[in-house]
Amino acid sequence: METFVVLGGSGFIGGRISESLLTAGHEVTVVDRRPPPERLVAAGARWLAVDALTDEPPRLPDGTVVLSLGVSDPRPRWPWLLPVGNAVSTARILPALAGHDVVLLSSVEVYGSAEAPLREDTAPVLPWTAEDLGRWCDDALLAAREACPLWRVAPLGRRMAEADPTGRWIYGMSKLAQERLVRDAVDAGRLTVLRLANVVGIGQDRFAARITRKALAGHPLPVTDTVRSFVPVRDLGRLIEGGVGPGVYNVGGPATSLVSVAEEVRDLCGSESPIRPGPPPADDTCGVVDVSALAAAGHRVGELRPCLEEIVTSLRRDGTPSFDPPVPVVIPPRAALPDEVAARQQQCLWTGEIKHGNRWSEELRERLAKELDVPAGRTLLVTTSGTSALRLVIAAVAGPAAPGETAVLPSFTFPATAEVLLQLGYRLRFVDVDERGWTLDPGALRAALNEESARVVVCVDTFGNPCRYEELSSVCAEHGAVLVADSAAALGSRYRGRPVASQADGHSYSMSFAKVLSAGGAGGAAVLPADAAERMLADRSAWWRSELMNELHAIYALDQLQVLEDLVRRRNRVAEIYRDGLSGLPGLRPQETEPDDLNCYVHWVVRVPDPPGRPALERALLERGVQTKPYFRAAHLAAFGNGERLPVTERLDAEALALPMSSELTVEEAEKIVMTVRHCYADLTR
Repeated sequence: METFVVLGGSGFIGGRISESLLTAGHEVTVVDRRPPPERLVAAGARWLAVDALTDEPPRLPDGTVVLSLGVSDPRPRWPWLLPVGNAVSTARILPALAGHDVVLLSSVEVYGSAEAPLREDTAPVLPWTAEDLGRWCDDALLAAREACPLWRVAPLGRRMAEADPTGRWIYGMSKLAQERLVRDAVDAGRLTVLRLANVVGIGQDRFAARITRKALAGHPLPVTDTVRSFVPVRDLGRLIEGGVGPGVYNVGGPATSLVSVAEEVRDLCGSESPIRPGPPPADDTCGVVDVSALAAAGHRVGELRPCLEEIVTSLRRDGTPSFDPPVPVVIPPRAALPDEVAARQQQCLWTGEIKHGNRWSEELRERLAKELDVPAGRTLLVTTSGTSALRLVIAAVAGPAAPGETAVLPSFTFPATAEVLLQLGYRLRFVDVDERGWTLDPGALRAALNEESARVVVCVDTFGNPCRYEELSSVCAEHGAVLVADSAAALGSRYRGRPVASQADGHSYSMSFAKVLSAGGAGGAAVLPADAAERMLADRSAWWRSELMNELHAIYALDQLQVLEDLVRRRNRVAEIYRDGLSGLPGLRPQETEPDDLNCYVHWVVRVPDPPGRPALERALLERGVQTKPYFRAAHLAAFGNGERLPVTERLDAEALALPMSSELTVEEAEKIVMTVRHCYADLTR
């Protein structure tokens, strides 16, 4: 029996290596910030809880150290996380490696775009030279002398990421930096570097698993017409247990075309999915890996087909969660420049310049007004919340209610829309939304105003979908009502090509944690006529004084504002994947957006018919690791109603279900969610 210490042993590769070593009767200590899977604990694995970036380097138990540390996704949402996760974290734990035999799991991506075949002595072709990489590693070692929270080392990570604007080779450079750091710290006679080709196995959601899910669902199989070398993950534990010996070794099987892998998967699935080959990118890796050094050491990897059979069998049963931990229905956007945000906020706290009206809240007000194309004659104010913004706009353009005055609003909305009107003294009259876009129905509004006059109409850009402003404005003008837009979810949306900001008499926005643009968990904005804003601001005794945004939240909002276009683009890409991937499921009906409008998709919501019914699909998806949420509870059926009957709203109240939506979601995660929904829906409707 031998002893092994697996750094990163709670991840996909590290976990499977730990499992293999435990099964062979060895002692294993998992070193990870996350607890190891239950199956490892049950098999006898010990856990040493360590965050490599921020904790002090641990004292490791005796035994061979397997270094499976870092970010395994070569295309993460934030590319600078690759050098931080792979190289800076390694620099932090280097002192703990002293006196140990070390096996470093690297990647054949370190060769970059070098020509075939890739041998251990092949010179890398990457955006950085060896000298560039060496200078960066020196700086990583300096940074690693102290704790490295992400906000502190983000500039170091960005420096490497910005060397490759395409994003293609950042992973390879980060792994080569990791190799260099370990090689300089560990005696050559005690170091084994395994440069892995494409690792495949159950629990990893890459090419093989994605193609399998599509084949099982009968979807077309898009495949790059190129070759790759593969490594069944179950073989890695055997290699490490057997001891390859000191040195650098390529690890992979024979070069295999991705088209042939897709054909094999389709055959194993019994599927008729068409295979659709596409050309490889110009900067693609050659995919041909020379493994003769590994063979000379007496080792080779197994065939790919048994591994594909395991994946197909597992996904056909599909009894395990698609996401562990579950993917939340709301994932707040992370800071684009966390180092800059932290520095600015600390400066404000140190100087005491925290209140509204200082540098950053004023800059946010000016830049947001420009982004929203706020016209002359209108004023933008930044507020503490979307609720504050809505109350401020209604008070400024319509005023508090006189006794008995009515406000008209949709029932399908967040409760704050109704609460603000009640706080201002209005009696509520709820009106139905339209069947397709789920925003206030102009025809229903006209009928309501024909029956009873109203001082103010509040429309809602539901989930970011722009209202039918031209029609609503016309109806309000006919009946002498003020039109206010609760545009809480529409910061980033466009109505007929223009930002949603001046279509109504006033607009309010939210920057809460769920919104496209977040102000660090709280914040909002109000757009209103300049004369109304001037009158309100002139009243120094008014309640609004505590409703304007402070500097700390403004700093975070400014960070997000500079990438707003990208945030909206990413959400629309997720929405497109959901819409296309679920379009064939009978009865599922998503919210629709007019062709000339742009929805920023704070939420992506679909109507679930009965059968199977929303509660059943909600439970099934949660069991698979996909969180959902019913949006919205109809206000007229809750505490605010006056006996109205609103057929469309009531159907939405019973059927609407939001899937996970965020600019943080990757294309691969969105596709995986689609396949999970399809699987659950098929089970429930079979």
